[in-house]
Amino acid sequence: MHRRWISSILALMLFGFPSLALAQDSGGSAVHGFNDFTLKNDYITPRGLLVTNKGLTFQAVNGFAVNMYHSAQGPLDDINFVTGIFNDVNPGNYNSPVWNELDAFMGLNFNFYKDWLFGAQYVAFISPRGKFNTEKNLEFTLGYDDGGRWFAPISIKPYAKLFFTAGGGSTVVLGQVPSFDVELGGIPTWDLHPYEVPIILTTPTWITVGPSNFWGGSNNFGVFSTGINAKMPLGSGSSRFGEWSLNFGVQYYNLINSQLRNAQEVIGVVSPGSSGYRNVFVFAAGLGFHF
Repeated sequence: MHRRWISSILALMLFGFPSLALAQDSGGSAVHGFNDFTLKNDYITPRGLLVTNKGLTFQAVNGFAVNMYHSAQGPLDDINFVTGIFNDVNPGNYNSPVWNELDAFMGLNFNFYKDWLFGAQYVAFISPRGKFNTEKNLEFTLGYDDGGRWFAPISIKPYAKLFFTAGGGSTVVLGQVPSFDVELGGIPTWDLHPYEVPIILTTPTWITVGPSNFWGGSNNFGVFSTGINAKMPLGSGSSRFGEWSLNFGVQYYNLINSQLRNAQEVIGVVSPGSSGYRNVFVFAAGLGFHF
């Protein structure tokens, strides 16, 4: 039986929420779960806000996906409902509470013409200790899985994501609400299994652009990021105990917009009067469990 695993671009980067669906052939239920647990040296959002940088931070993404519709005929192949939570716990950072953030998300993913995806998702960024107002956001994603047809054996997997801040506080602290930015990127992927190396390499790369009021300044560019990650499946990849994997990676962030650096002072990441960090490297190691 054909099924769709809900597995996110951001999860491949050891960061963020499941939002893109990748096709796999496997038997089983139409309901699937995903769990990713990661240790990092810093917590920085995909939009370039450096949230914590003192001590290790622990992040967990947990949720499930339901295949609501499947057709082998097309053009619409699948409709998947996905929901879950993200948590960030940072006990070593004196600038923030131990339980720094809890985010809830849910949405629908539409796979069509085999290789295309459109996703619509609601995401609420929540401070369990009331350190910031709940940020209510909408994400719309369009992605394409080229399957290595352009630069075999590497798949580029380009995508575009519209991130709309609908209410609450600004997700980048100094920006206006409502507003939006656009993330343009790709997830170049190289599966080394054909070479008898049990590793999947990804190099997630993106840049954000949008109206200057999203950041609260005069610049239309936000952040550029690129990195390399290795995913090592544990076991045969098909087990009644689910699919497990080890994940390691490093992600580089260039905070182009000066307002992102100014926001670091506002939230206490840097000392008053500091120019803030423009270049940030995040090292991550984690465990994934999908079923």
